[in-house]
Amino acid sequence: MFALKNLSLPFLSAMLIVLGIADTANASQFFGDSQPLGEGFVRSFVSFDELGNPSEFGVTLTKQALSLPVDDSAVDIPVFLSLPSEASSLPFNHIELTYRPHGYPWLPPTFAVPRFTVDAFLISPQERASICPDADINNPQSTCNPDQLARALKEPKPELVPSGFLPTGIVEPGKGARYFDSDLLPPIIQGQKPFTTLYDYAFFDGQVSLTGYGSTKAFLETQTSVSKSIKIPNYYSKKGYYPTAYSINFDPTSQEYKLAFTEFKHRSVPEFSSIFGLLLLGTITTYSQFRKAKNKNLLVNK
Repeated sequence: MFALKNLSLPFLSAMLIVLGIADTANASQFFGDSQPLGEGFVRSFVSFDELGNPSEFGVTLTKQALSLPVDDSAVDIPVFLSLPSEASSLPFNHIELTYRPHGYPWLPPTFAVPRFTVDAFLISPQERASICPDADINNPQSTCNPDQLARALKEPKPELVPSGFLPTGIVEPGKGARYFDSDLLPPIIQGQKPFTTLYDYAFFDGQVSLTGYGSTKAFLETQTSVSKSIKIPNYYSKKGYYPTAYSINFDPTSQEYKLAFTEFKHRSVPEFSSIFGLLLLGTITTYSQFRKAKNKNLLVNK
């Protein structure tokens, strides 16, 4: 009998990978270019499962990246992150990670805490440039060009908006009109639940411009792992894999945080809305009953 001990370690490793026994996570994870943040760095990444489908997509931050100012003079720090070329099966164009040390005047005091926001854009930087580029971030409604504001506040078709999502009425320059989950936001504002993480969508010219979520700096520092679901719309204007959840994890070995979109589902264009589907089903049922009645009458009259 041929003994396994006669096989070399590299050969055994190769065989295990082929048989799917070895861990292939490292071989299926790809990174974008690193960008400095605080005393560390941040970069985009995408991971794939054994079938080649995206399993995670987002950003990694070194622990030192959290060493950022929180005093009154601290300002927002946006970091533009290009995507690895392997992320082409996703509908997203790029990511922007933003450190926000303070809240905005239009947000409740609950949100006036240091936090990180991960926005995954479905539009290009050039398209973003047309979203109230010259507006004052603290008062965009009054300083945005009227035509640009109208495009940003254009009401999207119902099937483009996830169930229960409502507009804030606020336009964020370079991003669009933010929409919030009416099931999640009120309990946080009313103090019934703590503000740790939260996700949202933004729209521009009636189309989704981004899917985003954020975490407070304090919550990240607890190094707590969390995974939460994301409501998705019935219709998409771009085909590809879309996330239905997001997660936050800290790896004590690499000393890195992973902020990721997860649990992807492929969507084609067009994607029928539930209302359209019900109407179509009703039409088919009515037509079927009509044909049966017609055939029955023909038999009776013979």
